Amino acid sequence: MNPEELEALMRELVQGITQVMQSGEVLSDEFQGLLAQTLSLLYDRIESLGAPPSQPTPPIGPSIPSSNVEGFAYDEDSGTLYVRFLGKHPNRNGPIYSYDNVPPVMFELFRRGSVPARTDGHNKWGRWWKGKVPSMGASVYTLLRLGGFPYQRVA
Repeated sequence: MNPEELEALMRELVQGITQVMQSGEVLSDEFQGLLAQTLSLLYDRIESLGAPPSQPTPPIGPSIPSSNVEGFAYDEDSGTLYVRFLGKHPNRNGPIYSYDNVPPVMFELFRRGSVPARTDGHNKWGRWWKGKVPSMGASVYTLLRLGGFPYQRVA
């Protein structure tokens, strides 16, 4: 396949995954992790052919309210995603973690909070319920942690 065909395949795969997740279908952690890894490998293959997919530069900061994530920034050049979690009440600024080698397609899914919440609960920052979309917390866990992206606390 040429780079354009691979890019079209990746776009279709992302659309399909987004639709399944937003429908409330429950996918196992293992399967969601494999999907995240597959998207990452597909992106790497496209990039190795010299034609990385074109992605708009995303806005910096939280695009949706979250009871887990305060904000985020993405460095498209290095593929590093920085996530600031909410701190202990009343301090909103919690720890910052960096996730390395995150392809733009994975960042786009994360930015949208594409993975529905899998539990019910609440904390001082908000409430969530099973199937809630968008969900930044579920997206961090499924796309980044289960996707196998190396991470470390930076602040």
